[in-house]
Amino acid sequence: MRTVAILLATYNGEKYIKEQLESLVHQTYQDWHLYVHDDGSQDNTVNIVRDFSTAYPGKITIMDYPPTGGPCKNFLSMVEKVEAAYYMFCDQDDVWLPEKIEKTLHVMRQAEISHGADTPILIHTDLSVVDENKNTINPSFWNYSKIYPQWFKSYIDYAALNPVTGCTMLFNAKAKEIIKRPYDVATMHDAWITFSVAAADGIIIGLEEAMILYRQHGNNTLGAKDANKLTLLYKIRYFLAIIKHKRARFREFNTIQKIPIREYMASKKRYKLFVKNR
Repeated sequence: MRTVAILLATYNGEKYIKEQLESLVHQTYQDWHLYVHDDGSQDNTVNIVRDFSTAYPGKITIMDYPPTGGPCKNFLSMVEKVEAAYYMFCDQDDVWLPEKIEKTLHVMRQAEISHGADTPILIHTDLSVVDENKNTINPSFWNYSKIYPQWFKSYIDYAALNPVTGCTMLFNAKAKEIIKRPYDVATMHDAWITFSVAAADGIIIGLEEAMILYRQHGNNTLGAKDANKLTLLYKIRYFLAIIKHKRARFREFNTIQKIPIREYMASKKRYKLFVKNR
């Protein structure tokens, strides 16, 4: 069993995936294995992955099962099928900095010494926001989006505003064990796992260092938003979608652990005040 399982969910990613794969093979920490599941790509994505698998034998497994219908189910399906000591999620269009695995794993192992290896632990990091050509937009996604991971202490806090970005996560096998199942109401894999760890009184640690070039382009599933520069059009579109999104998210975290609506709203208000007063 490999120490670190990197789970890469792909879909029509031929434009950027080669650069992402190259950043993985040049990591300073090499005891990892890459698992790739494609969700029905119509481009050259799978062939590019196969070429890398041939070039780096024993490092890449292409998982052969039907498409799942989106990144959330795709990532969570791989978590179910892969056995490892630690898990990381990988997006097809980013670039990992060379020490991403090594530094995140170091924080994980220190946390396991402090809290015990039987504790569910999740480590996440900051990201450097770049454009499609890797020009820096902002060196800190956390600052860019007004995210302050040190504020989050309880399950209610994480439910009110999840600060964890999936492609920065490293979680241990114990965290996998306590992930809430089934995944029917999960909206995104990172939130679902974060909520599960928080609800189990696990440890969530934010590493205040950008470990990824977080590429922004027209096809991002989510992407980064500058909290200070949201356009009127974006705000209108967001307002129209907010009710549907909030209902889905509220159903999601209440499936894991029920929260009174008043406590949820109070936590969101506390965070807004915290950000305003910084």
